[in-house]
Amino acid sequence: MYEDERYHESVYFENARAGYDADAPEVRIYRRALSDLAELAPSAQAQAGAPTTPSARDRRLLDVGCATGVFLDLARTAGWDLRGVELSARHAGYARDTFALDVWHGDFLAAPFAPASFDAITMWDFLEHVLDPRAVVAQARRLLAPGGLLLVFTIDSTSLFNRLGDVLQTVSGGRVARPVELLYDARHNYYFTAASLGRLLEDGGFRVERWRTDRAYLGRWLAEPAPWYLVAGGYVVDTLSLLLRLQYRRTAICRIIDPRQPVSSQ
Repeated sequence: MYEDERYHESVYFENARAGYDADAPEVRIYRRALSDLAELAPSAQAQAGAPTTPSARDRRLLDVGCATGVFLDLARTAGWDLRGVELSARHAGYARDTFALDVWHGDFLAAPFAPASFDAITMWDFLEHVLDPRAVVAQARRLLAPGGLLLVFTIDSTSLFNRLGDVLQTVSGGRVARPVELLYDARHNYYFTAASLGRLLEDGGFRVERWRTDRAYLGRWLAEPAPWYLVAGGYVVDTLSLLLRLQYRRTAICRIIDPRQPVSSQ
């Protein structure tokens, strides 16, 4: 699936190349995340016994499922010492050749990094694609230094879009399928709620430090062939999702907890 020409040429990666639009919604989310990580990362250094105000180059970041490397390019500008992991050979090659990034091509679970190699690990639109989320979280914990940060960005399956899509599918008896096709990608193996994602992370030895929510990337969806009522309805639902606090995207930023401490519910 991840070497299919249709995947690489899809609208999803339209703004994932050299000269990307710095004002695009996903890039703004990346920049906000880098600010969050910069704010939270120094205390991770302190827990590791390092100075509480390390230089930016002392902070090591791994982006898992880094695709063409846009987030890593932004993180490098922000001063992180960074690596990437990418399953798609074409994307890994693009990130290396175009952005001069250090990207390992392969399955994250087989990545040849030493334990406690990183202060932060990011997973953008990644965890819903994997076969074993618990194994992925465990691998992230193994690779993070004491007090390290894990950022997971994924779909919130309790969003207004998902709820209405499910209702439309049920009421129509499956005859109105296009909204569900847009909401549920064939490459996704899991869909999380805030509660299930929080449990997964806490069971894996993390404490959620910060939640973020974001609207859908409507530009990506509406670039696909769709009838006018879906286009109009998309904008209406997206606006309502913000007002009702049922946005489509959710970010969890969490920190490794001391294994000697009990895991408590948030």
